[in-house]
Amino acid sequence: MKTLLGLRATAQSAATVAKMAAKMTRLVGASALLYGALASTATIAHAQETVESLKPSYIALLLPGNAKAFKPAVDSIRAGVLAAERVYGGADSPLVRVFDTTDKEEDIQAQYKKAVEGGAKAVIGPLTKSALNFLADSTEIKVPVVALNGFDQTTLPQTKLYSFGLAVEADAMDTAQQMKLDGLHQVVVLQSADTLGQRLAQGFASAWEAKNGSSPTIISIGNAKRDASGLKEQLSQAYADSVFLAMDAKNARIIRPFLGNERPVYATSQIDPGRLGATTMVDLTGVKYLDMPWLANPKQEGYELYNRTRSSSNDLERLFALGVDAWRIAAILINDGTIDHLEGLTGILTMGDNNVISREMVLRTMGRSASAP
Repeated sequence: MKTLLGLRATAQSAATVAKMAAKMTRLVGASALLYGALASTATIAHAQETVESLKPSYIALLLPGNAKAFKPAVDSIRAGVLAAERVYGGADSPLVRVFDTTDKEEDIQAQYKKAVEGGAKAVIGPLTKSALNFLADSTEIKVPVVALNGFDQTTLPQTKLYSFGLAVEADAMDTAQQMKLDGLHQVVVLQSADTLGQRLAQGFASAWEAKNGSSPTIISIGNAKRDASGLKEQLSQAYADSVFLAMDAKNARIIRPFLGNERPVYATSQIDPGRLGATTMVDLTGVKYLDMPWLANPKQEGYELYNRTRSSSNDLERLFALGVDAWRIAAILINDGTIDHLEGLTGILTMGDNNVISREMVLRTMGRSASAP
């Protein structure tokens, strides 16, 4: 009896062979479909990757450009960002693209989404604290965001969200650390009764307590002209070896002449907004404060590359410097780099806890053109 595929050719064996052949046909067909589908999927994925790679990569700058109240600040920051792009950017560096925002939550979300979907590799901004918190609370941040304001207790931490700003509280905290380094122990804080004075005093006190374990004496000044004359006696009664002025230049120039020269007087850069008249400069002579290198050392080698015609407003110059350093930070973060002792226009920059970038500044003395140790 003949055999077929090693089986005896009976009616039963013929049926078995037919079943095996049909099964093999199905397997071959399924295999063809499977590999065809995989090939199709791979082709689609490759096409998507190609589309993504063809998107123009850029650094998005999110600022409230249409808000009149912010216009001088926005213009200065934008000028700094574009200056950094020109000075530090190479042929492969992402260009800067500006997105106008508002302080509305839905607008911040929409502009961020538009920027990232359009090819942004990093974002500089938002500028205001409310816009920063809107973005942090409602959006999954996928690319590095260098926010130009400080975090607070309500800010939702995210891995790629960074804080880099010019908060007055941070300046006051740095001043407290500087006074500690200078060997001072019994400081009296003279606080103006406005919001700025309260913020400066709170920032200073928190840092002083952390360094010394004790709270500084705080004297609130409701009216500088009325209260100034009695301050010298109050300082003596408090056994003060130093004074911190938690106030702006207008109040400081009234207070300073009544303090005498027996003890050093410190403040923040709020006392030096620029455009100070000769009389004000005399009244504030000798006050020590921390400031950024861009203003402390304006003729430093390399600064000419920015081709900057300086404004008479030191506050606007500080924002220009903020823009320059923000671009440099974003460019580093795009490449997964670290911020450690970066010499910037606003100070020596270091990434601290919770993605907050701190600034080591220069100690200056009012009335001198150069920084003072």
